[in-house]
Order: sequence, then C-alpha cells, then structure tokens
Amino acid sequence: MATATYTATMRTRKSNSSSNYISTDASQEYYENTYNFVGILCFSGMNLTNKVITGISFTITAAKAGYGAWADKVVYLRKANYQNASTSATGLQYVGDALGTFTGSFYGNTTSYTISGSLLTAMAAYITTGNNTFTIYNPSPTKSSYSYSTNYLQWSSVTMTVTYQEAVSTPTTSASTVTMGSIVTVYTNRLSQEATHTLTYSFAGATGTIVTDVGDSVNWMPPVSLAASIPNATSGVCTITCYTYYSGTLTGTATCTLTLTVPDNIKPSLSFTFGEAVSGIYAQFGTYVRTRSKLSVSITSSGSQGSTITSYRTSVNGTTYTTATFTTGTLNTAGENTISVTVTDSRGRSTTISNTFNVAAYSPPSLTRFSAERCNSAGTAAQTDGNKVRVSLAGSVTSVNSKNVISCKVYYKLSSAAAWTEALTVTASNYAVSETSRLLSQTFDVLSSYDLKVRLQDYFYYVEQTVSIGTKTVIMDFLSNGNGIAFGKVAENSGYVEFGWPLILSSALGVAYGGTGATTAAGAIANLGGVKKTGDTMTGNLTIQSALYPSVYLTPTYNSTTNRTVFEGSYLGASSFAAWEDSTGSNRRMLEVRTASYAPSMDNAVLLRTAVNNSYYSYRVFHAGMATPVPIANGGTGASGAKAALTNLGIFYSATLPSSGTDGQICLVPV
Repeated sequence: MATATYTATMRTRKSNSSSNYISTDASQEYYENTYNFVGILCFSGMNLTNKVITGISFTITAAKAGYGAWADKVVYLRKANYQNASTSATGLQYVGDALGTFTGSFYGNTTSYTISGSLLTAMAAYITTGNNTFTIYNPSPTKSSYSYSTNYLQWSSVTMTVTYQEAVSTPTTSASTVTMGSIVTVYTNRLSQEATHTLTYSFAGATGTIVTDVGDSVNWMPPVSLAASIPNATSGVCTITCYTYYSGTLTGTATCTLTLTVPDNIKPSLSFTFGEAVSGIYAQFGTYVRTRSKLSVSITSSGSQGSTITSYRTSVNGTTYTTATFTTGTLNTAGENTISVTVTDSRGRSTTISNTFNVAAYSPPSLTRFSAERCNSAGTAAQTDGNKVRVSLAGSVTSVNSKNVISCKVYYKLSSAAAWTEALTVTASNYAVSETSRLLSQTFDVLSSYDLKVRLQDYFYYVEQTVSIGTKTVIMDFLSNGNGIAFGKVAENSGYVEFGWPLILSSALGVAYGGTGATTAAGAIANLGGVKKTGDTMTGNLTIQSALYPSVYLTPTYNSTTNRTVFEGSYLGASSFAAWEDSTGSNRRMLEVRTASYAPSMDNAVLLRTAVNNSYYSYRVFHAGMATPVPIANGGTGASGAKAALTNLGIFYSATLPSSGTDGQICLVPV
C-alpha cells in the first residue's frame, strides 16, 4: 500500500470568462449574483494511472468568504475538461461531469476531509484514468440573505492525499479449451507497462511454472504428460495463476481457468499373438483345421499417460471373449477367418487390431457304401453256399491341404465271436477308397454266420460300418442238439427259431398272445402305443414326467417350451388336467378331481384352480349333490329346499292377488 500527497495549483474564473478572476485561489458560486465562479484545482504532479485507489483525503485552508465557520457549505466537485490550470478557456468550458459533493466548514480556517462512498469511487475512477485536475462549480447557486450565495467559498490552499496500490493483472487465454501438446496464448492484461508477471499452472494435482518476468502475453504448450494426472478422464480444468510485480514487488495474484483435453492419439497400446491350441495339429498340417483346431490367444496391452486397461474384447467369427489370455472354442468356419481384439482404458479410449488366418476345410471320414456276400471261388458271381466272400465299399476323407492320412481295412469274425480279424487292407487313391466285388482271401465256413466291418480312418477319426452274412441257404435245418431250428439258413443257436428269409404272417396275432395285433409295421407301432416320429419331430409329443408328480405332457409342436397340456397322476388323492402357459408352470389353469379321503365334502370334489405367479386360487364347480346351497350370484338359489328356493327367487303363494308388493316379485295365485 502506498500514500502520495499532492498540492493544487488553483485558479478562479467566472463561468463566462477565460481570464483568471483570482490566480491563486479557487472559489465556488458568487459574491455578487451577476456572475458565477468556477474554481480550478490542478494537482500537476499526480499520475496514478491504473493504480488501485483505496483512500482520498483533502486538507483545505479557506479564506474569509461567505458565511462564517459556523455554517457548513456544500462543495460541488466535478471533473475538468482540461488537465492543467492555465488553458485559455472560460470557466464553464473547464467544467466537466459531476463527481459528487461533500460538506464542510470553510471560513478563515484549515480543515481536513476524508472522502468516502460514491464520491470516493467516482474520484478514484477519474484519477486512475490519468486525470489530475478538478473543478468546483454549482450551476444553480442560491442567494443568501446577504449579497453572496449560500455556498460561496474561497480556498487558498488545498492538498490531496491518495492511498493506493499497484493494479493486479487479470489473466485470460486465447481459447477456453486446448488439446495438450497444442499452443495456447495466455494474456496478462496488465494495466501498467511497469508490471511484470509470473504465470503458473495447477492441473489435477500437477503444478508448474509457465513463464517468469513476462509482460503482456506468452504462448504456452501444455505438456502431454499432464494427461497422467487424469487417468480416468479425457479432459480436466487447469487453473492459471498470474503473479503481478512492480519493481520486483508482488502486488497481488489473479487466476483464470482453461480446459485441457487429452489428445485423441493417447490410446492404449495393443499387440496380441495367437496360435494352435490343440497339440499336434499344426505340426501335421501347417494350418488350422475346421472343427479340430482351437486358438490360444495372448493379448499384451497397457494404458497411456497414466490410464489403465479396464476391458478386453476379442471377437473370433462372431464369438466374443473378454480376458487377456484364453483358448477359443473349436474353429468351425473354413477359409479366411478374422480375429479382432479391442482393449478399452480407464478414459474410455479404445484400440482395435484385427488379423486374419486361414482354416482348412475338414469333415470326418465318410463311408458311402459297404456290402458283403458269399460268392464263388473266383469272386465273379454271388453264390449263397459259397465259402468265399466278396465286398464292395466306397468312402473318402478330407485331404486337408494334401496332408491328411487315410487308412482303410476290412475285418471279419464269426457272429458268435467277440474278436475281429483283419481280412483286407484297401489302397486309397486321392484320399478316397473304392472297391467293387473285391474277393477276400479267407475261407468262410458255409455252416456259420459271419460279421464283416470296414474301418476308414484319417488323422483324427475313424468310422466303421458292419454287415453280416449268413450261412448257406437251406430250406430247413435242425440244430445238432435237437434244441434249435432254422428256415432258409443253417441252425446255429440253441433254443431259438431262426429265419434266414423274411417272415410274413397271414393274419394279425393279438397283443394278448404276444403279437402286435397288426399286419403292418405302422399298425404294430400304433397298437403298441408307440409315438409316430418323423425326422426330429414328434407328432404325438408324448413325455413322461416323474420329478413333480407322475404325469403326461402333451406338448404343442409349435411352441413346446412355453405351452403345455398336462395330465397329472394321483398326488394325495387328487388328479388334475392342467394347461400351462410358460415353461416353469408358474401360471396355469386346471380342473382338479379329489377323492373322498382328500376332500370329504362333496362341495370340494371338483374344483377349478388357477396359479398366477405361483399363487393358487380355488373356485368350486357347483353341482346338484352339493350340501352347501349355491348362491344366487353364482347361478343357484341359495336354498336347500324347493319352497325356500322359490322364496329366495322372489316367488310366493297367495289366495288372491295382493293389491301391492315389491318390484320384481312373482305371485302364484290358484285358479
């Protein structure tokens, strides 16, 4: 805080005169009403431009003019249109806008006055814009009882003391938002060329100095490293503080704010590797194989400038995985596949990398044909009693880039035996096998039945198909121990009747006698209570349920999971027929029939029940045998006897028709 005292150079001019009426004093109003004085006060040494003025006081010595010291006079203080005391202008031309008034005793005395309120504010604003001259002038003076005006005064000496401090600069920026790493201009908006400044910043706990000893402005590039202070956000508010110095002395500080944003390229780093997860496949094929391969994926990622990784998202042909390391499911799409990895950090920023890989087509081995028959010794013709066998077969495996393996063998055994014996190795060509009437070298006893199978195998799987050949064909044969008989073949099994030929029954054998009661397969299935099945669709939809109660589900084929009709077996002496409208059974309607042990009263023998969100409600089904009368509201009479029923229905007897009654009643009159 500083204080300065200035002494005024003063003049008095008439309002309409440019010459000094008094050259050393300042007068206000008039001594004679033929003129009006303008007092001029010039503090020539005062220059308080852009200072912050906090106090103003006057010390005034007055001549003996106008009323005596006992009478207060109002001083009309105004601006001056000229900032010196000697300009050749009339008194009125000197007069500027009014600043305000203050009151004091001015008559042959020296007094001091402290300026306050609105006058202080107006004078401070006037002075800090570089002005140093004032006028005292009242355009409408009032004549007193003497020849002079009421506020006539004459000052012979005036000093003004001003208390002030240097002005504090207020910083601003060229933009309200700037990206870290980009330039923004910080303006000090200094009020004096003598002011210098230090600019500092504070951002989410990070602080630093932008510049020292700067005048008007500085170009500042907020460092990208500030992003580390906001790891969970993409922007934050930076506070810039301006320290104002005059001659090396700090006079005050002021601040402004600036939003700093993290550059778009500050994203998580990302790399990943992937390879075959199933041992041996890549070594064999040098590629991934459809339905056999899996990927082992490992992701390496880190946040940038303080952020952390919050999520992983990897997509492999429509399937999503959410960890940094994982093994995919089986790869089911042949051809070019895509793996796309996305990581997201704590700022919500994401980085995505995609890669492609090829998957070789693969299907398990396929056998399209296998048959065997007895033949002549050369294998050129079928022979039912031949002891040689010829086979026909066809199949293939997927080549998998010409790196798959293929093996095909034919085996045989007696039908009664457990162990198989290799009969033939089939040579493959272009990953396919095909034989037509290929003669086996082994001899097959004509009195025995044999099983033959073919096994086609690749690197992953094998498939097998089995056929049987019977004994030689005979019309009828008896087993040697007398306990077996065969038709169309040789008897081989004790205690059995064997047929080498198809069996046709001339009439249906009833179920009660061990038959089916039908002459066709479809009829036999129907008579046995079978359910017709076409492909994967059950047209009867018969399901036996035992977890809840013994019951039968009749499931509609169009929506088998949300609507069901149920016949429930007995539970505690009751059975029900229910319709469900969802798969949990929490909403249903049912007709429930109860036994006497469960519901002794006939009133509760048959009930309609509902279940709504697992809350049950019961409704009686009314019938003639109920002990409890049926209420009229429910369609009954509310009575247990005929006469009472008529009364309840509003019907009554009378020998003659009454002259009055109740609306709605019926009267029965004998005739």
